[in-house]
Amino acid sequence: MIMMRNFIAALLLVTLVNLSLFSHLSSAQLQPNYYANICPNVENIVRGAVTQKFQETFNAVGGTIRLFFHDCFVERDYPDNQSLNEDGFDTVDRAKAAVDADPQCANKVSCADILALATRDLITLAGGPSYTVELGRFDELSSTANSVAGRLPPPTFDLDQLTNLFQLNGLSRTDMIALCAAHTVGLGHCNKFANLINGPGNSVDPTLNKNYAAQLMSTCLANANSAVFLDPVTPGAFDNQYYKNLQQGLGLFSSDEVLYTDTRSRPLVDLWAQSSPAFEQAFVEAITKMGRIGVKTGSSVLLLILAISNLTLFPRWGSALQQNYYANICPNVESIVRGAVTQKFQETFNAVGATIRLFFHDCFVEVTIKALFGLIKDCGCDGSVLISSTPTNTAERDYLDNQSLNEDGFDTVDRAKAAVDADPQCTNKVSCADILALAARDLIALVSHYSLNSFHYIEYASYSYILSRIMAGGPSYAVELGRFDGLSSTAGSVVGKLPAPTFDLDQLTGIFGSNGLSMLDMIVLSACHTVGFAHCGIFSDRLYNFAPGSPMDPTLNKNYAAQLISSCPPNPNPSWHVFLDPVTPGAFDNQYFKNLQQGMGLLFSDQVLFNDTRSQSTVNSLASSSSRFEQAFVVAITNMGRVGVKTGLQGNIRENCRVFN
Repeated sequence: MIMMRNFIAALLLVTLVNLSLFSHLSSAQLQPNYYANICPNVENIVRGAVTQKFQETFNAVGGTIRLFFHDCFVERDYPDNQSLNEDGFDTVDRAKAAVDADPQCANKVSCADILALATRDLITLAGGPSYTVELGRFDELSSTANSVAGRLPPPTFDLDQLTNLFQLNGLSRTDMIALCAAHTVGLGHCNKFANLINGPGNSVDPTLNKNYAAQLMSTCLANANSAVFLDPVTPGAFDNQYYKNLQQGLGLFSSDEVLYTDTRSRPLVDLWAQSSPAFEQAFVEAITKMGRIGVKTGSSVLLLILAISNLTLFPRWGSALQQNYYANICPNVESIVRGAVTQKFQETFNAVGATIRLFFHDCFVEVTIKALFGLIKDCGCDGSVLISSTPTNTAERDYLDNQSLNEDGFDTVDRAKAAVDADPQCTNKVSCADILALAARDLIALVSHYSLNSFHYIEYASYSYILSRIMAGGPSYAVELGRFDGLSSTAGSVVGKLPAPTFDLDQLTGIFGSNGLSMLDMIVLSACHTVGFAHCGIFSDRLYNFAPGSPMDPTLNKNYAAQLISSCPPNPNPSWHVFLDPVTPGAFDNQYFKNLQQGMGLLFSDQVLFNDTRSQSTVNSLASSSSRFEQAFVVAITNMGRVGVKTGLQGNIRENCRVFN
């Protein structure tokens, strides 16, 4: 999505609008009811957009709060700001779009005010205090990276340095200590605190809790690009746990822990660790004061209007994914695809796992595209995995890790594409990438229950039975559409982009994180292993060659291991395989997580989700509630469907999904 936004930005015309169009703008001080007569519903509109983003990803909380902090302190592309989470920017973009969609509000509410409101709403949604936001800011006319130098506190600052920096902005030491509690949410990258766990002579900061230090070393020394929660105890809540952590030596940064180790600030840490109301009152006062820093009003600024120039030349170029994308292009596309997919599903249950896996492999692989402004490298859901190899090019599908992709997945897409193009209104107007996304959704929803018998399934032939059991399958959900098909597909682009069955939690989190997906997204999407099968050779090391002195993986359920050995003896036929889910292989459900609790994860990368204490609680939560799993899955697969989407000149609509135009 970042690439898409940058691509569109090349066509944006920044228009300075005469202030006479905005008679409401004045040099008045900030006030809570600033928009009462200008855009009376602004707070409700922003809250609605922010809530939707929050439901999609908790990353929006820390990302937006940090964005507000950095904005008030002075610019985006300075090195200290390059780790700002894109979810923060997207939160503001969505809220701005929602506000401007109201005719009464269009171009009358500043981005600065929207950011302040969004920050408040996300804090509240995460369990923190609600408060009145003072409004009336104007947007700045300049933004330079150099203006950031020396204005943001690095994670190594001591108490005096922190105090002085905040005082430069009119904030007291008490304000500073209260605002530091924003570290109760969000992530810290390993390189930001490496000095604590890998100092001179491999020393560890003596103020760091020993068990916590061991956890950090395990995560960060294995992968320096990893990130960990700033609050290891309640990372999903905006609360006073931050101060309790400091009391236990669990401050992630030196600039966190120093608030407790320095006796001058310790009394406030102790007070707020003991009293949530006292902390919330202090935090509201501090963030309100921070929101007043360097506010621009009246004639000091102009509102910036981003006007897209000449986009009529490219009616689909740069548009964001949307659920009703084909409403005026191919209005029956979803029912057409569903019909073709249902027919394939009746013929073979293999279509389910094969198509879902195809969608996953398509979204995760990097391609290089030649666009209007040069070469752009990106990964994405662009149908590139569907391309067949030629004598001069080995395509993605023929890379070693992709050679086990089942032909039923490709055939599902081919049939759906043929059905769509058979409608004269739709011919060559729907991308293969969108058809794949729709087909994956429809097969997840179509899955009904099958019988398990010695690792083989029995398909029910009755069409009426299948239709009557649709609701017993996986969740249905709205699919965002508008992808273009990619222009490149090479086997080399797959290298290192797909998770291996031997991956541990850090490796899994890292590879999903490189695609903008969280650990929660990764855990939830792993449940796609509730359908499909794996060849014996993929997991045979867990049975016969796990580790020196331990031929079998000790975390493997003994009875399950015996079944696997029976089906997969040493040196098995390469075609032999077993179900990924031995209990309900014919249902898309949360049984996958229950299996992990029983030591019945087929792949090491499955079972590690339960064995690693950092992900175990999520597994337990999803195992205990089907509705919770389904809700989380819909969010995660929607997030995955947005990875590296191609639009306009970055792609096209393929006439044949297996061949470039």
